[in-house]
Amino acid sequence: MIFNMDPAQTAAVMHDEGPALVLAGPGSGKTTVITNRAVRLAANKCEPSRLLCVTFTNAAAEEMRQRYLKLAESTIPDFAPDASDIPVFYTVHAFCNNIISEYEKRTGVRYVRIEGEDSPRNSIFERIYKKYNGSVPDEAMLERIKGYLRREKEGTGRSGEEIQKAPSGKNQIRRFSDIVREYTRVKKENGYIDFDDMVLMSLELLTVNEEIRGWARGLFDYIQVDEAQDLSRAQYEVLRMIAGNANIFIVADDDQSIYGFRGAEPQCLFDFAAEYPDAARYELTRNFRSTPEIVKASAALVSVNKKRFFKDLYTTVDNSPGSFCTVFPHDAKSQAMLCAQEALASITAGESLAVLYRNGVSSLPVRAALTANGIKYATSGNCPRAWEQLTVRDGFNELLKAERKSRLIVPDPSATFRRILREGFAELMEEQCRLEGHDRKTVSVSMDFLGLVTDNSVSYDAAVRFLDSVERADNLSRTSGDNLLPSVMLSTIHSAKGLEYDRVIVIDVLEGEMPGSEAAGDAVEEERRLLYVAMTRARRKLIISCPLRRGMRGEEESRFVRELDPAGDGSVSPEIELAH
Repeated sequence: MIFNMDPAQTAAVMHDEGPALVLAGPGSGKTTVITNRAVRLAANKCEPSRLLCVTFTNAAAEEMRQRYLKLAESTIPDFAPDASDIPVFYTVHAFCNNIISEYEKRTGVRYVRIEGEDSPRNSIFERIYKKYNGSVPDEAMLERIKGYLRREKEGTGRSGEEIQKAPSGKNQIRRFSDIVREYTRVKKENGYIDFDDMVLMSLELLTVNEEIRGWARGLFDYIQVDEAQDLSRAQYEVLRMIAGNANIFIVADDDQSIYGFRGAEPQCLFDFAAEYPDAARYELTRNFRSTPEIVKASAALVSVNKKRFFKDLYTTVDNSPGSFCTVFPHDAKSQAMLCAQEALASITAGESLAVLYRNGVSSLPVRAALTANGIKYATSGNCPRAWEQLTVRDGFNELLKAERKSRLIVPDPSATFRRILREGFAELMEEQCRLEGHDRKTVSVSMDFLGLVTDNSVSYDAAVRFLDSVERADNLSRTSGDNLLPSVMLSTIHSAKGLEYDRVIVIDVLEGEMPGSEAAGDAVEEERRLLYVAMTRARRKLIISCPLRRGMRGEEESRFVRELDPAGDGSVSPEIELAH
């Protein structure tokens, strides 16, 4: 049953009774461990349906289920599963929803779920936000609102009053208390519950209702939890309470905890170790994915964090000299062109490439450069449309005005763009963004996007066609799914977690971006983990890019770059030659 595993993996798979903590580094084969242990338990220790496997997304739960079925079919004699004869693969919220459903069945009380497929929750938040702020929030703002609300509900975050008094910037949510008060009222009047309510209601039911607690504890003999570093405090307490016999098998990597804005609390892992001092501990520290240079650089970075379990990470992958470098492009336009160069090289080599970034707006210049070179790409995570950016729209209006004023000669868009920059266009846009509560980086990145558009256009109409090409490429990448199969992925780091690529470029690794300008204390450690997650997606080649300018502003490399030190002598690679 156990195939091609090293001793650490085998030991974890063979764990039987009692609590266990598996610390699984990047590329260490944790899914293989979870799947093999599930098959072993189902074949030898318990009825399959009495094994609960918990993960965080429906897609991850289905993938785990399919891996289980494939392995069980090849190893268990006369295996012929039906729905009642395999382990239960659930998300945390799906399990909590079952607890609430049981309570509804016993009491006759009914609740309306407002999250999940075709969820109205976002539209409710958008309507309320617009009522108090006069505009519709973008995806990033919605996530911040929900994250703050979740932590406030669990008592682990700042109060609404503190949030509203925060300095103006990306973490400020205007009229937060009013938004939360209105949202709470709408839910109460309509009997709505969201995912966070499901978890908190389940925890309350397990705490105060002995019948429900006994029912939940009687469902399973063994519990396995994947990606446990992403548990919120309430989610952790729910799982702890249903594991009455303490047969709970926790798989996690505290170094990859990057969802603090959603309420994830890696402290739960340390609490688990303290609460179960006799728990078995297994360490999966062999990286089967990345080259030694990449493993060494990423390990050096994350080891700066103080609040973590120590891990002696290593790899047996063949060394590939030059597989890691740090580059300092002159500006974000040059950075985008570097991404296009690497994309062409990866396509020629038949390898996959991911361009990763902290904020979706960073993708704008890269999308322009890829489009200019006819390179197909897919996107994942927040990927704002170019035409939605105020700076892009106003820039195009200036190009149109310049062309209309000219009588005989069509003005060069690039020359027009340089002229409006000299006349203070960037400063005007920054002031407008400040008044609307947006981050100035959206102006800087939009300026670089406009620069690439105008560089590739001979007229206003040509610029419009180029912009349409970018928008068509974005739409194709959003809708085609597996039919497109591009080898180039543009993704936020959060959306790339759990994935891997032959080549990875992490762009905009800058102070104020990574770490964010308002990050302090524990938040800086999470920001460092974010870069660590990005770096450890790479198999064969990793580039960290720190553009010296974005838009009209100079930039400073992230403090994290100085912590990488892969050579052990404080050196980083010089800027590589960029084609123009």
